[in-house]
Amino acid sequence: MKSPKPQVWKCLIALMILVGWVGLESVATVKKSETQSLRRKRHVIVNPNDTQKKTAIDVGKSLVEIAECASQNSANQAVDLVFVIDGSLTMKDLGKKVEKRIADMARVFEESVIDYQFALIWFQNLGSSKIIVKPLQRGLLPIQESFLRLPVAKFKGPSVGYGLDAIMKGLTDLNFRWDAEKQFVVVTNSELQTTWGAGDEKNELFEKILDWCKQDEIRINVIGIDEEIQTQLAEQTGGKWYGTREIRRRIEHVPLVKRSMLDIDEVFKRIARHITVTVKQPTDIVFVFDSSLSMDNKIDEICIGLDSLIQILDSEKLDYRLGIIRFWARSGGGDSSVVITKPPLNTTQVRQMFRTLGRGDEHLLDAVMEGVPKLQTPEDRKLVLFIVTDESSSSGPGNEYTAAKAIAVCRQTGAQVNVIGGIVPVGHGGGFVDKFQRGVTEITNGQCYIMPGAEVQLRDRRNR
Repeated sequence: MKSPKPQVWKCLIALMILVGWVGLESVATVKKSETQSLRRKRHVIVNPNDTQKKTAIDVGKSLVEIAECASQNSANQAVDLVFVIDGSLTMKDLGKKVEKRIADMARVFEESVIDYQFALIWFQNLGSSKIIVKPLQRGLLPIQESFLRLPVAKFKGPSVGYGLDAIMKGLTDLNFRWDAEKQFVVVTNSELQTTWGAGDEKNELFEKILDWCKQDEIRINVIGIDEEIQTQLAEQTGGKWYGTREIRRRIEHVPLVKRSMLDIDEVFKRIARHITVTVKQPTDIVFVFDSSLSMDNKIDEICIGLDSLIQILDSEKLDYRLGIIRFWARSGGGDSSVVITKPPLNTTQVRQMFRTLGRGDEHLLDAVMEGVPKLQTPEDRKLVLFIVTDESSSSGPGNEYTAAKAIAVCRQTGAQVNVIGGIVPVGHGGGFVDKFQRGVTEITNGQCYIMPGAEVQLRDRRNR
């Protein structure tokens, strides 16, 4: 048998290469789609290949805090409290914790001589939407029996139920006492959905819920995920939001972030809520602020964000003082200028310092290493650092400051560090939060966000 002619071999080889290329291109497209989808959902840069880690909150502590707030807000020593529980499969552990700790809430009410009622709304997707409403009843025993005697299999079903529909059904079906402090506690580890739809219809139902709560003076507390609709339900009804999980992933060789991230004001709000939930003692909040020229076009939005942060801190009655460490450097990587203004400062003073910019670059590591130890925060106050920059971390000429050393300084002061930061170029067209900014927030229980617009600056530098 004769061997195929050279032309035939060439055609076969070309065909194999074409098939392989199409397969790789398909995989690359899927991976890109997954990455962008996750990034939009979490508003941070993530690697979809990494395993999700969960940081559990103290559910019992959160429930007790909700009960204490309800007691304090009750003008007539009466509280009507409604649990809205996600009964999907992934909620099994969290749901059981809530069920066990309701007794702690009852104890708070009884110690405060509060006339309290509990109700239960259970939502689940078992091939179709199931929403069960158990009425408001006095005492602990009825709510415990409501959990035990549900007419459905608890924590079953691969799909998430319709949480917004469940809230609306509770508003329409339950009979609240007119003189009681009325609160909902929504518990879920998934996005809140509705059978109305996912676009304008969902927004319409959201607005109806807000209007109803405003009219009847109902607060919604959420033990949930960092979904905008959940945080807004809590914020706009006067309730509180508690995160059930915190997703952290290794950030390596990830494509450049898109512009679909939160605006600066919303980032300030989220960090403010994180501070009020995690910091209970008197605190000194010190901005570590990039005063270089590149920040000029962001100052107005940052000042709006500052006002939002102050509003949330004041509404939660947090005992706080403000301070600032400003840093900039001579153009071309020159020596750093680090100016420390210790607390207490008022909002007007901080805003004026935000607007006073230097003319050059910036070295964040210099500001941390040289500025933070000089704050000398009193032992009875918690130090919270709030880093605001649109660039990655660096140190000035002659300084051997590293990310590890800067993180060690923050740990020695016992600080919680929150960051609105820059990105570092990696490979072709990619970027990630740099080692210090990402690492210090993970270690100190802070939050890390990308400065909106930072990805544009990175792209501009690449194209020069």
